[in-house]
Formats: sequence, C-alpha cells, structure tokens
Amino acid sequence: MDLAQRTLYHGNCHCGRYRFQLYAPMIQSAISCTCRLCQKKAYLWLIPGENDFTVVRDEGYLTAYESPSLKDRFCSVCGTGVVGEHMNGPLKGSLCVNVRTLQGVNPFGLESAITVVNTPEPIDRPKLGTGSPLNPSVQHTCSCHCGNVYAELLAPVHSQEIKEDNCSSCVRIGYIGAYPTKDQVIIHGEDNAFEYHYGRKYTGVTFCKTCGVHVFSIVHGPPLSMLDRIPYDRREHFMTVYQKSMNLQPLNVRSIEGIDLESLDVKRTDEGTEGYELGETS
Repeated sequence: MDLAQRTLYHGNCHCGRYRFQLYAPMIQSAISCTCRLCQKKAYLWLIPGENDFTVVRDEGYLTAYESPSLKDRFCSVCGTGVVGEHMNGPLKGSLCVNVRTLQGVNPFGLESAITVVNTPEPIDRPKLGTGSPLNPSVQHTCSCHCGNVYAELLAPVHSQEIKEDNCSSCVRIGYIGAYPTKDQVIIHGEDNAFEYHYGRKYTGVTFCKTCGVHVFSIVHGPPLSMLDRIPYDRREHFMTVYQKSMNLQPLNVRSIEGIDLESLDVKRTDEGTEGYELGETS
C-alpha cells in the first residue's frame, strides 16, 4: 500500500522507556485473542506490514515472558505490554503490536469492530488454592498468569462498584477496577510484584515481575499534609474521604479467574488521555 494511503502512528509504554512508530491504514479495528494471557492483559492486536514497524527508543527495560500461546514483551518499569508473537492459533508467527499503546487511538471506539480469534491452549493454570477448605469464604481469585501474584476476594464481585476509563495508564493495561475494602481481600505474593508510580503518586500500580499481569494496586494517598491546605469547615469531609480511600484494596477485574466481563455492570468514563505527555526518562 502506498504511503499516502497509510497513517504514521507513534506508540510507547506509559513511562516512555520503549517507543516506536508504525505505518498502517487508519486504525478502525483490532484483534482480540482468547488465550488466557491476552485476556488478562486486555491485548488488542494489530499486525503491521513488513518494514512498517520501527523502534525509535529502547532503554532496555522490556521483559520477555512466554506462555504456551504467546511470547510477550512488557516494560519492567510501567508494566505496559507492547509487542508479542503467538506460538499457535491463527496469529502464529506474526509480530503483533498492542493497539492500546498507540497515541491517538481510543480502544473504546474500536469495540464494534473487534475480530476475536480463538487460540487453543493447554489447561496449565497454576494451583492457587481457590475454594480450598482452608478458605471457604473465597468468592473469586484474581491471579497473574504465572501464579506468583494473586489475591483472594471474599465478597462477590457483582456486589462491588466496577469502573473503567481510558486515561493514559489504564488504557494501556485495559484496567477494569473493583474497589473492595482491605478486609475483603487477601493478597499473596506481594514480594513478587513491582510497583509503578506516576502523576501525583497517590496510587501504586503493581505488576507481576515474571508475567507482567496487573492484579492489585496500593493506595498511598493523598498525603495527610494536604489537610493543612483545606478550609477548616471542609476538613471533616476531607478526612471521611481520606479514610475511605485508604481502606480500599483496588483489584483488576480482568485478572479474576473465569470471569465473564459481559455479566458485570461496568461504569465507564471516556475522558481519554488529555494532559498525558512523554518526557525524558531516567
């Protein structure tokens, strides 16, 4: 296809340590794979043409992880999955680029044109103890792909408020959040996760060090020092909101084993990535 008929897209992980560009016809659709890793990471794939994909910055932070179906590469700083190569199924052997990493592309606008490809894979799910006699109260298990990081939810997910937005970070990992209280969640393998902070750093987003799946976040703020800047008549309200926020244990709904996303009432905010700028990295 002639260059005049194609668009130049720029893409990057959230922290910007890996950046690329590709030429493609105007993106109006994407591919979704049914394999377990792609579903947990919410990958939407594009297969670029030969010589149409060029890396423009690589600071050496991409980590490789291989499932039975996918050779995956994600940033070990911000957790963004960028590219992959399928080992079997209809996408076998193709370099695939995660559409969620492309600037100026809103995945919400592609949903009516998603092609779902079925990728058979062996049942090799890690044994996490879900439903064991030791934990009769567990309703759901949120797990990374390799099983090194997981969380047990002690309340039905359908009873939780569930939210999704397309901010610069959430859109790249396809985050759909549930917000139970800390006493409703038991986290396992926290030492096996790395934490990413950005913006005001009120929340740390964690990812499995091995497979890069996001299971849970850590609420750090806002800091109590903000109370000094709050008018006296609003401080009681501030403390109520602060205590509620600090008692939350956010979970990534996509990481729940066997979850049917279509069965959930997801409150969606379509505000996009306005204000997100790539700066220099250290």
